[in-house]
Amino acid sequence: MIIPDYKWSYEELKSEYKQCRGKGQLISKGELQGKLTFYFTVRNDSTYIQFRDFLGRRTLYLQLLGNEVYAWDILQDKWFLTTQIQSQYPFLIVLEPTDLTRYFWGIDPQLRGKEYPKDFMFDHKSISISFQTKPEAVGSMVSKAMFQINENQNQIEIEIKEREYGMSYPRLIRAIPTTILHN
Repeated sequence: MIIPDYKWSYEELKSEYKQCRGKGQLISKGELQGKLTFYFTVRNDSTYIQFRDFLGRRTLYLQLLGNEVYAWDILQDKWFLTTQIQSQYPFLIVLEPTDLTRYFWGIDPQLRGKEYPKDFMFDHKSISISFQTKPEAVGSMVSKAMFQINENQNQIEIEIKEREYGMSYPRLIRAIPTTILHN
């Protein structure tokens, strides 16, 4: 297979393919260690992600809708809003939901030069974020995001193992049950 040397823009990918699906894994090292696999579907500016544990159980469902994040802890039957998720994972303040959607499309979120509030801090922790690319059928796309929180040596890696443009996992495109949202 010949990999084209074409650099897609975010808008071109959305216009050409409308949707994208794939699978990958999230690896956490440091205080919280573990590995979760996930499946995702991206439609335009919305991302739907379902995480599974090492036993294959569905554990967490995330919706990234514009600049909002909704999470449903399936095992505990609880839901969380954007601010609750950001307090648990402060790197999500820097990497906003729209940036994550760009990442799942395979586009570098372009974090350099972004402005943050003057009082913005990670509880006195420094954080570094880096991205890696790999060749895919549509060209070289971002496939791995690495977050290093230096104060306590926590590291999170989100790696896309497979990505298919023009395809979706329809079962992921659903709303969090209203019975959960009102608990």
